[in-house]
This record gives sequence, structure tokens and C-alpha cells, in this order.
Amino acid sequence: MKPSSSVLKIVIFTLLIVSCSGSDDSSDSADDNTVIGTIQLSGDDTTEVGSSLTVANIDPNGLSTTGTSSAVVLLDENTTVENGELVPTNFMNAFVIVAAEFDAEDNAAVDKSISMTIVKNGEEFRYVCSTPPTSAADDTDCGSGFSVDKVIKQVVFDDTTVINVDSGSILTMNGTINYN
Repeated sequence: MKPSSSVLKIVIFTLLIVSCSGSDDSSDSADDNTVIGTIQLSGDDTTEVGSSLTVANIDPNGLSTTGTSSAVVLLDENTTVENGELVPTNFMNAFVIVAAEFDAEDNAAVDKSISMTIVKNGEEFRYVCSTPPTSAADDTDCGSGFSVDKVIKQVVFDDTTVINVDSGSILTMNGTINYN
């Protein structure tokens, strides 16, 4: 499966858990933010996906790529957002993390969610979670240590758990990403 189909699955998952809030923000969210941060990974899948992800690009608005302004999209160094679309330059090794924390105005079915795709050596690994857990997130709770604060511009993964949608393996994420 090509990474471009992963983008569609990420967007579909995000839209499944969000009932559109009616925002009319149509601005391009592809700011050239310099983001340097590392997310440490632990769990059985690290033998295949590695033990860390280096975040180098970000879509801080998320609206144009995910359908909700409550999302922040974290990307590797070879993937950017241009005109609301993900543009990878390395199809063998990449990742996209859609991290969202919703409020009452979002009309969301959950408080928080993660939809993540990691492509390693051309193989795709897809992960999800939501708080509270839902069937759309394979009934996996992200955990209380996961947060997205768009005011202070920070995403925190503190023993955050996501599930591999194909194998059922749990991956634990730790790290703090600060962005501009």
C-alpha cells in the first residue's frame, strides 16, 4: 500500500470521530515551522518501526488536512503540508501523526485521539487510539498523559498507548513536541 492511501485513512479516522464543527477557516496551514522533537517508542513493533520518531515538520492548524482545527499533524523531515495536502518525498521511510484534543465546540465523539501511520522500509504500520476508547480506535485508550495544547503550542506523549490496527500490538509513545 502506498503512503498516499495512508493519508486518506488518517483523514477518514479523524472524520469518523469528529462531527464537523462548521469552522470556515480555509486558510493554508502549511507554515514552514521548524520543529525539532523526538518521540520515544516502546513495544513489540519497535523491532520493525524503530525506537524513536524525529518530528521535523508540523501542520499546527490541521483543519485543511484533517477536517478539524483541533488537530495538530506531526511529520518527519521528508513530509510537508502544501495547500492542505501531505507531500512526502521519501516513500520508503516516513510518518504522519494526527494528534487531536477536542472541546465542546467540536461536537466530537471523543476527548482526544491519535491516528498515526509509520512507513518503514516501504512497509506501512497504522496505529490509533481515543479517549474514551471507541470501536473506531480499536477500543484503545490513549491514556491520561496525552495532550494537545494549541494555546501553548505543545503536544505531550506521556506513556501514550496506540494500537497497531493490523496486529493488535501496543506501541507506547513518550516525548514532548513544542512548536511555533
